Amino acid sequence: MPSVEVRKAEPDEYPALWPLFHDTIHHVNCRDYSAEQIAVWAPDKIEMSRWIRRMEQIDPWVAIINKQLVGFTDLQADGLVDMFYVHHQWQGQGIGKRLFEVIDGRASELGLVELHSHVSITARPFFESRGFRVEKPQEVTISGVVLQNFLMRKTLFTSQAREGTGSAS
Repeated sequence: MPSVEVRKAEPDEYPALWPLFHDTIHHVNCRDYSAEQIAVWAPDKIEMSRWIRRMEQIDPWVAIINKQLVGFTDLQADGLVDMFYVHHQWQGQGIGKRLFEVIDGRASELGLVELHSHVSITARPFFESRGFRVEKPQEVTISGVVLQNFLMRKTLFTSQAREGTGSAS
């Protein structure tokens, strides 16, 4: 596996995150969602200024291999992982794991005790492998089309909790 660099996205990279998002959904999530659901989730035509505003709001990190964007994610101050996408041609190669190392590190810096995310059917097994558990199934409506996903949570161990787990002497 080539070295994966993870860093904050630069604003001029925001437009390049759209095709990564779009193509991942169209090539990977199509296993679990209908063509109609995929079309409203990641339409072929978008207003790029809206996408850029969304990226500005979430302030994502990007994963890069050999100068190529291969994934991105974010972590909000309340523990929400709003977006988590790995390029469809780079699935299963440790990029998601590397992105989660950054999320976990940042969560620790922020003193968060929990992470949560609205996770697709497709991504559920990966999130479970990272310690998330389903809190509840959900239905999201986009342009009149219903998509299923899951509210998932992960409890983090704070330094205080770790100190309290030691054995007594």
